Amino acid sequence: MVQIQLGPEQPVDPNEDGLGRSTVGWHPGMTEDAAWESGRGIWRLNAGRALNHDEAQIVNPAGRVLAVATITGVSKHGERFALEGELLRGDERVGAPTPTPHRSRCSVAYF
Repeated sequence: MVQIQLGPEQPVDPNEDGLGRSTVGWHPGMTEDAAWESGRGIWRLNAGRALNHDEAQIVNPAGRVLAVATITGVSKHGERFALEGELLRGDERVGAPTPTPHRSRCSVAYF
């Protein structure tokens, strides 16, 4: 599993964001769709290593699962990457503490 921990929400310029987003990060009450769009990219991640995993989990700073998705690929954005995949809406893990706490200072971890 690839786990991505979001920091606090912050604005970004959609013209400079490779995914055209106007904000990135986490905010209370965030939907699964919003968590996936915020969390899937754009990161300095090991694309090959990410592709060796079937699933991505987006978590908030407290370790609560915000979204779960299957990984179907990665897209390159300069020297960074975004995960491509299918959001698993309504997954039973959403809202629960992750069983694999994010111990890294980096936003991306591989389990």
